[in-house]
Amino acid sequence: MDEDLEAELSASKEKGKGGGYSGTGMPGRTLRLLQLKLKSRLGECWRVRGSRKGPGVVPLVVVLVTLLFLTTSFLWRVSDVDPGYCKGTASRDEVAKERYTIVVNTFKRPERLVKSVKHYSRCKAVDSIRISWSEGGEPPRHLAELTTLPVIFDMHANNSINNRFRPLEGLRTEGVFNVDDDILVECSSLYFGFQTWRTARDTLVGYNPRIHSKNSGECKYGYKQWWHVWWGGTYSMVLTKAAFCHHKYFQKYTEELPRDVWMHVHRNKNCEDIAMQFMISNLTGLPPIWVQGSYSDSGVMDFKGGISTGANHYDKRSECVTKFVDMFGGMPLVETSIVATPMSRWTPMKTPPAIWEWIHKI
Repeated sequence: MDEDLEAELSASKEKGKGGGYSGTGMPGRTLRLLQLKLKSRLGECWRVRGSRKGPGVVPLVVVLVTLLFLTTSFLWRVSDVDPGYCKGTASRDEVAKERYTIVVNTFKRPERLVKSVKHYSRCKAVDSIRISWSEGGEPPRHLAELTTLPVIFDMHANNSINNRFRPLEGLRTEGVFNVDDDILVECSSLYFGFQTWRTARDTLVGYNPRIHSKNSGECKYGYKQWWHVWWGGTYSMVLTKAAFCHHKYFQKYTEELPRDVWMHVHRNKNCEDIAMQFMISNLTGLPPIWVQGSYSDSGVMDFKGGISTGANHYDKRSECVTKFVDMFGGMPLVETSIVATPMSRWTPMKTPPAIWEWIHKI
């Protein structure tokens, strides 16, 4: 993992904890000193002809800074949408490192697949869209007409949930974004996730963290819901329904994953994401990285056919964690509290320490 990323995240977290003013006001003595300092710095600019004191330049500066912030935010969002796919303008090495491949996992949800292709074809740095097709029959190849990006169907003879991690022929990028057809990650959040993954190419980088637990006095483990991450402040997995990884792990999952793990996933049609996290952490000794981002998940309301909304879902996944520990010969998952957050979510000009520093330099 990139040490700079970890240091930066740690520093930003500490900065947010302390060193600031409490409350919304400013002590009277500090305010008077601040006014005197502004007068001495600004000199005659503080006065306006015909009046003892004019409206001052501070409100004007605040307005200008606000306009600059809004303009920058707008340009930031615009820049995260790819204006078009320029074929033949990048070298093979540039494509491999500076772009990534979308791999969509889908099964008999054509409307969601159409939305997924339309959405991700607009996002920055996407090289191609691959669709893991396990439904049988002829796939909807007309989806290629929705975008100038290559849309490729990877056909599978059987309906195994492991198919989403089959090695991909003709892949041009090192980075792969695994995503379910019901997840739409905002383009700016997606590109930031890709940038984060580029600093830690050997680990799993995603938007949905989870944590495991060990039952005291028993050789059983638990798979915990999202609120346990929020409450405890740590996680040990990110779900592959929206996560970046290196394409090499597709081959390792298919060829090197313990056979009993692969078969357990296949039979139960569940826990392939846990198996992938187990494998990567076992190979690298690294924790995953959770990226804070904006996305929509229409699958949370799919109470009829969604795997994650089925009965006893968390019990089944807890059983997977327990069995995988035995199959791997130990617990490889690594807990962490690192969170990657884009600068677009920061509000440095709104925090008292930042305002004081800015005024101090006037």
